[in-house]
Amino acid sequence: MKFTDFFWDFDGTLFDTYPRINCAIQNALKDCNITVSLETIEPLSKVNVRHAIDTLAGDKAKAVAARYEAHEPEEGFDSMRPYPGVLRLLRSICEHGGRNYLYTHRGKSSLEALEHYGMTPCFADAVTSENGFPSKPAPDALLYLMEKHRLDPAKCVMLGDRDIDLGSGKNAGMACALFDPGHYYDAYDTPLRYTDMFDLMADLVWEGRAEDLRVSDMLTLQQKLQSMHPEWGGNHPDKAVGQTLWLVGELGEVIDILKKVDAEHLTAPGENRQRLVEELADVSMYFHDLLDCYGITAEEFSQAYYGKMERNFHRNYLKEHKDRYGV
Repeated sequence: MKFTDFFWDFDGTLFDTYPRINCAIQNALKDCNITVSLETIEPLSKVNVRHAIDTLAGDKAKAVAARYEAHEPEEGFDSMRPYPGVLRLLRSICEHGGRNYLYTHRGKSSLEALEHYGMTPCFADAVTSENGFPSKPAPDALLYLMEKHRLDPAKCVMLGDRDIDLGSGKNAGMACALFDPGHYYDAYDTPLRYTDMFDLMADLVWEGRAEDLRVSDMLTLQQKLQSMHPEWGGNHPDKAVGQTLWLVGELGEVIDILKKVDAEHLTAPGENRQRLVEELADVSMYFHDLLDCYGITAEEFSQAYYGKMERNFHRNYLKEHKDRYGV
């Protein structure tokens, strides 16, 4: 990994909460007889909520802010969803020996969301608004966490979707990574810039050297490839037969190698072994496409696989064969 310690902003980075925030701002404005479209609110709230309210409410800003505080919690967890791939990324960081920390201006609702979506075990510590630190881009909260956990700033990175998030990281002496799927900060100067969680994981965690991919990783890779080629039509149940035929075709390529190359050359390093491994990878790609066609999750497949192996460990294959065939 490029870093060992990952500091995460919440809104707009781990969780896609801006639709929730914008609806709450719109409802608060409406309570004060101000009608504004969500499209107008969106770029303003990306700066911060206070900026949006001050810009749109004028002399009614204080009243609108109070109404916003009442409306925002009403939206519920359905409007507070993690970005696709977040949980897999957080787990991957932990699996590679890294640690995750939360640093957000949001209050306890951020911790409740982590718990709701099963992310709490992925975090070593968290700072929220209840801790009372100065707001970003002040570095105080990050400096506190680094001192508390005795961290080396050179091995730390602050990840956020706004300039103030990255500003707090810079002021704390650590690296910064921008997550900006909406391209709001294209002009912001940072060498680490991402628009989806897959690209972030591939660069910061795998570093282009995926040495032990999991089922979830391979599903993520296939979904990423499909999203890059809309002309393929995506994976769905109607595509399953076609993907199965492609899988069988790649198995034919494997069989062709096995027929024509002896075992000695396939077990030794070299071009023939490389060709075999690549053809087996092609088989795996279409297999994972097939899983994706039916929405079979990594957990669902893994549980079925493990359950099957558990049964196999206790099977008497000789007796089963004799019972079936008499020999």
